[in-house]
Amino acid sequence: GGHADLERAVGAETVALPRHDPGFEAARLEVAAAEAAVDAVERSHGALVEEMQRLRIEQATATERLARCRQESTGLAALLATRDRDVATALATLTETQERRVAHELELLAAGAEHAEATAAHERTLDALAAAAAEAEALERQRGLATATLDACRAAAARLADTVHSRELDAGDVRHRRDRIVERIRDEYDIDIAALVAGDGAAAAAAPDDVPADRAELDREAEDLRRKLAAMTTVNLEALAESEELAARLAGLETQLADITAAKESIGQLIARIDDESRRLLGETIETVRGHFRDLFERLFGGGQADIVLEEGVDLLETSVEIVARPPGKEPRSISLLSGGEKTLTCVALLLAIFKSRPSPFCVLDEVDAALDESNVDRFVGVIRDFLSATQFIVVTHSKKTMAAADTLYGITQEESGVSKRVSVRFETAAAATASAPARAA
Repeated sequence: GGHADLERAVGAETVALPRHDPGFEAARLEVAAAEAAVDAVERSHGALVEEMQRLRIEQATATERLARCRQESTGLAALLATRDRDVATALATLTETQERRVAHELELLAAGAEHAEATAAHERTLDALAAAAAEAEALERQRGLATATLDACRAAAARLADTVHSRELDAGDVRHRRDRIVERIRDEYDIDIAALVAGDGAAAAAAPDDVPADRAELDREAEDLRRKLAAMTTVNLEALAESEELAARLAGLETQLADITAAKESIGQLIARIDDESRRLLGETIETVRGHFRDLFERLFGGGQADIVLEEGVDLLETSVEIVARPPGKEPRSISLLSGGEKTLTCVALLLAIFKSRPSPFCVLDEVDAALDESNVDRFVGVIRDFLSATQFIVVTHSKKTMAAADTLYGITQEESGVSKRVSVRFETAAAATASAPARAA
């Protein structure tokens, strides 16, 4: 304000002075130049003040950025150390997995060798069974031949016995007739034939008159009988005992064959029953899981359709299973063509469908909601709540919404590098306190 008054006074004097002092004009011009210089200096001073203020702001910003960068560097160093430990753990896990794979391969090779040995033993058994069957067939043929030979020998012996008996009868009849003739001659002619034969050799020489007319035929028949008897002496008298022994051995082999055949049929029937029961149980399980899968898929996606499709024309125990899912607003497609979140929800629906068909008291879910957005997490948590009446869930998660739905939280932190510490928090609410359901953990 004083400066403005001074300027007005100077202006007034300036107006009056020209009339009194001729050199005043020069002084006024100098004053105007000085004022212009003062204004320039003031403007320069203001610009300098603004520049200093801007530099102070930039310095503060740079200082803040430097502190933030140092903080981020510290965090990155800690993260790098964590990653190094994770890499070391992963390498250890990989080494253990490779060792387990080698052990599994060795077990697989051992199982293959055992299977090969069992197959070879089975083939040897089949060969032995075939050889036993062939031997039994050969023994049966030998037995048939021996039986036929024995029957022929018995028939020949019977015929010879009949012939001998007939000859004995004929001889008895001849002796009887001779005795009658001798007695009649003795009675009628009083001649003792026996005394005549004993005392007179001439009478004995006259005996040819008493030779039958068919003696030559009888001699030939007797010679034939002698040849047949001589031929019969070569018959194996042990054939009957050998036939009985072979028959006993054949009966034993037939019994073993019948046992093996019965065991084979029994095993075949058992395998058929097991296959039938497996097909029945698998079909019922698939149908049950299919119904639960459809309902859970619609709930998790808020609509859409899903199904479990089996390959047609193939045995149920060997058929392939395909999961077909159609999220809302999309065409039916295989699960391999879905996005990451859709695959996760579909897999969760299938897992919970299987779990619902055969429930368990406990279930562990490891970061199944990692690829889900907030709306999907809400639906996921809503489905999980339906299972809490009979099952306790342990969920490993980073989702805040999933944590908010839990009854108890267990956190793992590292206050010191490399030292893990567990922190647990239990939420008590009126609804949880009055609920009759068993305790649940997530």
